[in-house]
Amino acid sequence: MKIMDINDLVLEAWNIYEEAKKLLEKEDIRDAAEKAWLAVETMRKAILVAAKIPYEETKKVSIALPVFNNILVALGEKELLDKYYTFQSTLHSSAFYEDLLNGEVAIIYITEVEKWLYEAERVIDKASRIDATKFLELAKRRLRIKSEILSKSKELRALRIQEKTIIESIRSRISG
Repeated sequence: MKIMDINDLVLEAWNIYEEAKKLLEKEDIRDAAEKAWLAVETMRKAILVAAKIPYEETKKVSIALPVFNNILVALGEKELLDKYYTFQSTLHSSAFYEDLLNGEVAIIYITEVEKWLYEAERVIDKASRIDATKFLELAKRRLRIKSEILSKSKELRALRIQEKTIIESIRSRISG
């Protein structure tokens, strides 16, 4: 089942967080950290959907994250945004993928997710009063331009290699 409704997303985020707490009770800190992060990510999607971003777009991180950033900044919610990135680096990267956080530190961040989820629900109400589709258009354009830049950079590199080949060819004829 694909979740697209704001209320479904909010409920799903809370359900996932409850799973994280159960894993924490079993002292499975690594999986609890990842579940807590998934709850945060699900609520991020709910905020985007509330701001008129199609659910399918919320799953494309390279597009959705810049839109999410802009929405939270525009709504004056930089603290929520800062905490989002804290969770990304601690729960998702350091705790789950790298297994670098000690248990006590991971537990602190996992339990802080609950407060973040409540704050995010409050922001959903604010986000529902805006239309962030212009941010979405800009993010897509930015991604296209980056792709074009990368393509042109490869072309430039190929030209430099050709120049170097010609220079080497001339040098070898002159010295030979």
